[in-house]
Amino acid sequence: MSATSPMGRNVLRRRVTGVAALAIALGGLALSRRSTAPALIPQKLSIALPQAPHAALIHLADATGLFATYGLTVSVLPQIHGKAALAEVVRGSADLAAAADVPLVVEVLKGSPLSIVAAVANASNELAVIGRRDRGITSPADLRQRRVGVTLGTSAEYFLWAFMVRYRLPPQSLALIDLPPSLLVEALRDGTVDAIAAWQPVRNEAEQSLSGAATLFTAPDAYPQKYSVVAHKDLLSSRPESLRRLLLALLEAEAFAEEFPVRAKTLLAERLRLTPAAMDPAWQALDLGVSQQQDQMVTLEDIATWAMSRGYAPKQSMPNFLTHVGLDPLLAVRADRVTVAR
Repeated sequence: MSATSPMGRNVLRRRVTGVAALAIALGGLALSRRSTAPALIPQKLSIALPQAPHAALIHLADATGLFATYGLTVSVLPQIHGKAALAEVVRGSADLAAAADVPLVVEVLKGSPLSIVAAVANASNELAVIGRRDRGITSPADLRQRRVGVTLGTSAEYFLWAFMVRYRLPPQSLALIDLPPSLLVEALRDGTVDAIAAWQPVRNEAEQSLSGAATLFTAPDAYPQKYSVVAHKDLLSSRPESLRRLLLALLEAEAFAEEFPVRAKTLLAERLRLTPAAMDPAWQALDLGVSQQQDQMVTLEDIATWAMSRGYAPKQSMPNFLTHVGLDPLLAVRADRVTVAR
């Protein structure tokens, strides 16, 4: 469900009402304390942040000064994708990262003590396979024995697997070529690969680069992606106030995006160095919102089964992903956004 669909607008309107009420309450509390209490003591956080639309709420909170409003000094560490962002947290170079489910699950299976602080966006029809029509690719079956560019170990590869399952393509029938997102379009254009699997805005750029000679394949709802703010587990116990402030800022960024969508989209495009036209498809595909939802637990387990079969982590018993979800920060500020059974 996109943020601009009728249903999406209704859902987000209810969200905004809740956030607005929270903001009024916090504002009143701040006014009542202004004469008797000192200003918020600044707290520092570092966030490894993909330069991608999926992390829109974090980009918007930073660009509009909302982090500073809640007494946070946030250092943004730009990354090319969520997999790279998570690596910064695992190395101890960042407090937080924004990433999709796939790299998170792979790191958890490897033993990394990571926790989801909150999901900040979801999309069910953003990823796609883009093929070259001049190579005879006009249907999913035409991908057999073709070279397909994809960034391995990311949501794009998991989507490609789900796509193959949906269209009954044996996994070994495609030759997967590991490429970073920045090289996918070039490889497709110069013929190094016959097709690519990509997220926005790479997907849109790939279509445009082939000047109408692209064949686009989607698989709606094959992979309900979620993009989350992820932290080292120790941060949840050592910095609860920082995380509470972070979520308050993200909730206000969500309300801002709903109330001023054109301004929010423009700010995000500027931040990501995209034209408004290039930004629009990604914006339409995303449902922005801060939450902790039960359905994500099912997706994490499905991805874990796939990741072990692909050899990204040792085969093992299914982890209890509830131990990798930090519910307390969001429960403290918006308990109604938490549906995870506990």
